[in-house]
Amino acid sequence: MNKFLEKLKKVNATSDKQLLVLSIIVAIFMWTYVNTSTNPSANRTFRNIPIIIQNQDKLEEKGYTIVSKDDITSVNVKITGSRDNVLSLKADDIQASINVMDAKVGINSVNVKVDTPTGIYLDSIDPAKINLNIQRIIEKKMPVNIVIADKLKDSKIVEVNEQNPEEITIKGPESLVNQIDRIEAHIDDSEYLDGKIHNVGIKVLDKKGQSVEGLNLDNKDVNLSFFVYETKKVKVKLDFRGDIASGYSETSSQVSPDTIVIKGPGQVIRDIDEISTRPLVLSYIRSSKYGEIKLDLPEGIEVYDGDDTVTYKIEVQKTTTSNRDKDNAE
Repeated sequence: MNKFLEKLKKVNATSDKQLLVLSIIVAIFMWTYVNTSTNPSANRTFRNIPIIIQNQDKLEEKGYTIVSKDDITSVNVKITGSRDNVLSLKADDIQASINVMDAKVGINSVNVKVDTPTGIYLDSIDPAKINLNIQRIIEKKMPVNIVIADKLKDSKIVEVNEQNPEEITIKGPESLVNQIDRIEAHIDDSEYLDGKIHNVGIKVLDKKGQSVEGLNLDNKDVNLSFFVYETKKVKVKLDFRGDIASGYSETSSQVSPDTIVIKGPGQVIRDIDEISTRPLVLSYIRSSKYGEIKLDLPEGIEVYDGDDTVTYKIEVQKTTTSNRDKDNAE
């Protein structure tokens, strides 16, 4: 009898455990059923999520840059999650990006990465990739050419007095830098010719005279001042000192060129009709004399498009017999 009661107790204990496990399973099933019935799964598409370019600064630190990319600035994202989570989700909660840290020279197809909050799952991204054109960054130093409008040079000579800087350092994608033919600063207004320093913008041009954009310049303008001169054609006079030897006479003297064009401030140049050479000392010459001699230019006056040296020639001949010659003859 006692053995029977012990067996009965064991059977009841086992049944209790089985009922407990069954109850837990039923409870989980009921919780899942209620939860999915009241908050079912849903999906949703968000359009025009902006694409962020990550690590572009790191790429440029390595000497590379993005020259161009697909004409795409945003993506469409389809997500899935519980109905409550999906409905409460905002476009700002989703971030789309491309990472250019490891991009190489040439065309790169980079995956678009989308980050979503916990409980939200990504179904699709459109487009899923972005194509980028990567190039080396190079530098080039070039002089600044000053281009003065013809209307400002009418009857005048305009020359650069001060220019700073004289060269510009250009930095940018290799293909753009290689397009550059010249750098110019244009002077097309008389206000620049007042002798003062003016700040003038520069243009970076290709061989066709078109602007090359998308470059970094260490200076985008230059400081300039100008000299403004007038010109005048005048005669050259040979100036000499001393006498020809006794018994000789000058038959001719000439200078070449016998006229020059001079330049200088208008108030000075207007009173000049002739420029003399520096004095030529004859020292009792007995034969023709020729050579080069400098011009005696007034202060502030220069020879236009030439130098300040001319050539001269003085011809002499014997005219009479001196007393010494007569005595020697006797």
